[in-house]
Amino acid sequence: MSSRGARVGLLSTAGVLVLAAAAAWGTAPSASAAAAPTITAVTGATDGGTVRGVTVVQAKVRGATDAVTFTLSGPSSDVWTERAAPYFFHGDHNGAATGWDTNRIADGRYTLTVRAAKGSAATTRTVTFTVDNGSATPTPDPTDAAGRPSVWVLSDMSIPGGGTDRDDIVTLATLSAYADKFAVERVVVGATTVGINCAKALDYARTSFGAHLPGITLASTCADGDGFTTCTAANPWLRQPPATVEALVASIRAGGLTVLNWGPMSEIAGAVCWLEHHAPADLAKVRIISHWTDPSPGYPSRGQAYNCAKDQSACDYLHQAARRAANRISLVELGGSGQRFVDEADDRCAADTSVPNNGLGALLNVTKDTGTPDMSDGATFLLLVTGGLESYVDDGTDDANFTKGFQQLCVAAPAIFDHLRTHLN
Repeated sequence: MSSRGARVGLLSTAGVLVLAAAAAWGTAPSASAAAAPTITAVTGATDGGTVRGVTVVQAKVRGATDAVTFTLSGPSSDVWTERAAPYFFHGDHNGAATGWDTNRIADGRYTLTVRAAKGSAATTRTVTFTVDNGSATPTPDPTDAAGRPSVWVLSDMSIPGGGTDRDDIVTLATLSAYADKFAVERVVVGATTVGINCAKALDYARTSFGAHLPGITLASTCADGDGFTTCTAANPWLRQPPATVEALVASIRAGGLTVLNWGPMSEIAGAVCWLEHHAPADLAKVRIISHWTDPSPGYPSRGQAYNCAKDQSACDYLHQAARRAANRISLVELGGSGQRFVDEADDRCAADTSVPNNGLGALLNVTKDTGTPDMSDGATFLLLVTGGLESYVDDGTDDANFTKGFQQLCVAAPAIFDHLRTHLN
């Protein structure tokens, strides 16, 4: 837990110039390089990228440190000092970042200089980015006639003990308990590049969830080790998409869609690529809510466990499609916020996470590594029924929604588990 960050007087113009003049990894002229702490990373604002809404900016520092100071310069100015880890721009509460609300400053080009000091020794690092709130494309919110979100699920579910994570089984059970809150157009299982028994995965999904969720289908790309390649004219998917990718395109074009992505991103990448080449105006109808495709704060030991490792080309392409200026998609990256919710729901979030082992409860209890059913993928739809995604960053920026997503789920945790216990049949 860091001590509360404190605003200090804005630096003079000369002071800012001294900081900016230092090399990105350099030290102030009077500092001793050997004694200075090292800034290993600044996350939440990418050099050359775009920031909007509430984002979490963190300086990661190695070595003894007296203070870490964030100095923002541009159309608006700000200074924030943290004196104990973790070092967040605008502070934290019990280790959970408060978040920096960029809606409170003017749009434009900014430079954030981070200075870590120990005595007279200091190191600085800078990142330059654009704040763009006023011109942001509104996140599409497609609904059915009853006002329920229209969703399409892409799950890499196999079967218990199979080649992919069992958390998808728990999450499908959770979605089943909330099925009346959504217009579920299709649930596509086996959407993975990992080798699994596709026929058994489909049979298991239909047997377990068919009474609750309509349109359970096997991914046409199930266990395809190649998956999506690149979005060029040479991609055969542009001429003849796999059947479930073609159906996804048709559903998007018919009225827009929220795609809940729980695993590799090949299927939705194929659909977006087809639209880019054949119907670019329809790209604005695409919203993807994705669980943990890239590395996420709070889980450094998970290595390559995140979903992008399984189809990096698809992941990179979709992040680019969410950042471009024209004909962009909406990509809400949640990182491991759902995993943190599962890890802390019965502790920090003060929820009773027990679920009786009957009906859907037997499926909810398939895996409980932390004492809580592992519905980590469920952050993609639980956020929609616990307040929505207003002000979430939707340009695919990593880390930006991690803390916000966790905090929203944490507040709703008791109600979520009360709902599950009353919808077990």
